[in-house]
Order: sequence, then structure tokens, then C-alpha cells
Amino acid sequence: LYNNMIQIIPTEISNLVNLKKLDLSCNQITIIPKEIGNLVNLEKLDLDSNKIISLPLELSLLKLNFLDLTNNSIEFPSEEVIKKGKNELMCFLKEKLTIKSKIIYLYS
Repeated sequence: LYNNMIQIIPTEISNLVNLKKLDLSCNQITIIPKEIGNLVNLEKLDLDSNKIISLPLELSLLKLNFLDLTNNSIEFPSEEVIKKGKNELMCFLKEKLTIKSKIIYLYS
């Protein structure tokens, strides 16, 4: 799906549970849906050269070997966190997801 002017990743992507590689680089994507966290077999995710401004916390549920987020305008998490590398980024997102889950539990 490289270089196809894609703007939106449909939430139905969550149905592709056996997907191992996803190259969405060089598109016009601004939002990664939280449903991407359902792609439990995904190993490689290339999101280089899009217009992504925020990453979903559910990204931390993936066990990626490769993640490329270069050439985006990501505001969350901060560039400082992203520059620390994939493992640090995933830990950061997982921590935030855990906190969010606890808050939801407390108020439900």
C-alpha cells in the first residue's frame, strides 16, 4: 500500500489478524486507528512519510520487530520519546494505556 495517497486507515483493519507486514509509507495518513492493536501477528509496520500527529496507545499491544515513524509530524508522544527507539516508545505507550485502563475501571 506504499505511495497510494491513502488518507484513512479503516477500522476494519482489525480483521486482518494474520497480517505480518504492513507498509503504509509515503501516503497522507493523519490518524492511526486504535484498532491497529488487534493485529497481533504484525511484525513490521512502516508509516514513514505520512502526516501522522498522534500514535494510539494500542500500538503498544503489538510485538513489532520493525517500526518506522520517520518523516511525520507526531506530537504525541513527544519527539524525545520517539528518538529513544522502538522499545522505549512501546513501553511509554503501554504505561499510558495501563493508566487509561485503570482510570476507566475506577469510573465505571
